[in-house]
Amino acid sequence: MTDAAAPPHANHDTVLLHGFGTSGHLWRAVCDALPGAHAPDLMGFGTQAIAGRADQGTADMGAALLPLLRSLHAARGPVTLAGHSMGGKVALWVAATHPDLVRRLVLIAPSPPTPEPMSDRGRAALRAAHGDRAALTRQYRTITRQPLPDVDFGQLVRDGLRASPAAWTAWMDLGSREDITARLGGLRGPVTVLYSADDPAIAADTIRAGVLPLLLGAQAREVRGSGHLLPLEQPAEVMAALLDV
Repeated sequence: MTDAAAPPHANHDTVLLHGFGTSGHLWRAVCDALPGAHAPDLMGFGTQAIAGRADQGTADMGAALLPLLRSLHAARGPVTLAGHSMGGKVALWVAATHPDLVRRLVLIAPSPPTPEPMSDRGRAALRAAHGDRAALTRQYRTITRQPLPDVDFGQLVRDGLRASPAAWTAWMDLGSREDITARLGGLRGPVTVLYSADDPAIAADTIRAGVLPLLLGAQAREVRGSGHLLPLEQPAEVMAALLDV
């Protein structure tokens, strides 16, 4: 299929942002079904680990994406922007502050625009997991409900080992605690929020009480049987949300 014949949301104008500690590989199953979709590594993670900073926040990660989004906009117009977990908060910031670049926003088990509810003990444990293979393995087994292929589970652990220590800590101490609700008045396009009723990391109640009421008119799509890593656990549901079917 040539670009000219491709459906408008099928490939080159779809940008997928991964969650905390992972990389663009999180979207492997989705990208297999959407050839040409862009799954960039966020600042401080994956191939961009070297760019991580101790003071980075949501806006820094979002701003680092703007050259890609502007290039895509110049070539094909505004994009469908999707974000998982941490990437959801980054995607929300981008869509609210640069609405001309985003045609449609899809948030998947997103970190809320308000400070993410997490106990001090939970934050400390996740902070300490950086670079610890055993701790990362336990973490990903804890937050998933569906078995993952070895290639995907192994990559999750490798991504946790190679992430920037500065960026890892910055999300725990800064980004996840940020409140970006003042920015939300800039949102223009339609918003879809996909989440799991069985998510042990960002609970469904957090989505219902801390995300959806702040995004008036957003379409809510709840699934069951998945943990937090929806792009790997239930890629078909993610595809349906992206394609709005």
